[in-house]
Amino acid sequence: MASFDDLPLVFYSAHRGGAGEAPENTLEALRAGARWAEVLDLDTQVLGDGTAVLMHDVTVDRTTSGTGSVSEYGIAQWQMLRSDPASWFAAGCPALAVPTVEQALDAFGGRRVLTAEAKNAAGVPELAALIRDRSLVESVLINTNDPGVVPAIRAEGCRAHLWRSAAQMAGDDMAAFVAAGADVLDVDITATDALIDQAVAAAPPLGVWAHTLTRRSQRDRAVDLGCRGIVTDYPGYVTGLAPTRSSDSLAAGWGYGYVPSAAAPRPKLLAAGVLHFDWTTDNQVLLLGELSPVPMDSVTVEVKFSLSSASSRPWFGLHLGLDDAGTVLKSTAIVHDGYTCQFTGGGNLAIYRDDAASKTSTSIASAPAGGTFAANTAYTLRVSVTPTQISVTVPELSAAVATAMDSKHRGPMYVYLGRAASTAGVTAKAWDVTAA
Repeated sequence: MASFDDLPLVFYSAHRGGAGEAPENTLEALRAGARWAEVLDLDTQVLGDGTAVLMHDVTVDRTTSGTGSVSEYGIAQWQMLRSDPASWFAAGCPALAVPTVEQALDAFGGRRVLTAEAKNAAGVPELAALIRDRSLVESVLINTNDPGVVPAIRAEGCRAHLWRSAAQMAGDDMAAFVAAGADVLDVDITATDALIDQAVAAAPPLGVWAHTLTRRSQRDRAVDLGCRGIVTDYPGYVTGLAPTRSSDSLAAGWGYGYVPSAAAPRPKLLAAGVLHFDWTTDNQVLLLGELSPVPMDSVTVEVKFSLSSASSRPWFGLHLGLDDAGTVLKSTAIVHDGYTCQFTGGGNLAIYRDDAASKTSTSIASAPAGGTFAANTAYTLRVSVTPTQISVTVPELSAAVATAMDSKHRGPMYVYLGRAASTAGVTAKAWDVTAA
């Protein structure tokens, strides 16, 4: 049986069951997360009749086909409720049952360490009873954001997991939280090194965990700072265990590994490693797992795209970076080594070499593409890399190619797509993204 004592020195927790792997807080998410993570994280709310269920929000509106407060439901109504992931996770997802905590514990208790967040402190006694009745007190934590709830969790005979935001951490006394009974201090990865150091110095019994990570570079920082638990929506990608996918995400099981920068919708992975998505609201998207990192000794990456307007010189670009740290694809925000290849609104092709140490982006090649682009028209941005050169072309416009003889940055590269963030009213749609 799984227990806290069995956790390795560094381990992974699948946030909301693995919210990037499958629809959050469903049994499908827990199954997907269990492929890669030692710990399964779930959110709990309480029905009007006292039943503990898996749900993050106080209402069911965002993730289900129903409406209203969770507390307005009884168990009979809840059993008829269905999650609606096609509206918020990925098109084509089937409707799913919304489980109770009892169902989740019966399915995964003892198989994995679990941490169940009591979104409502009034739910702590019910959670504790479910855990005690199954003899899972040494493998299931009760999680809270409220330090005042920690003593109540311990009074129920359970272990306490306390998470804090970066803003909260600025005024926290981490040592006092541990003295009050917190077995885990779960820190915000966006907090400063000094604040995370304070949590590590407090030495909670089950270590410091860091949330909510989407990238391996964040994982590496957390581990370097002494964090033990890596809380992530994408355990398949962040662990490095999931292979690159080459078939339809849904046909082959729940997908994994894609990280939108902000509001981009989840794409569908088609046959032969083609990533298909309709992207209109974000200005940069990081593609992980399915399409990157890609080898850079010899690779061609193609993106078919369109722009909604030809005015104001909007641009569309593909960025290849040596790590997956966040970037806004601007020369003022160079965070890693790599290359940015752009098709500009003026009809030019351009290649820039990005150097992290000097925070510079240097133009190393440019060429006229043979004319400006037309609005709402499909184009292909094709970037090819060999050991000695990098080139970019848009074959629909002309045979023009911008080529740079450059070999400074080589190694597995992470793929980003970007559009001009400063051009109001211009949207980009990208589809059929391939790397070969």
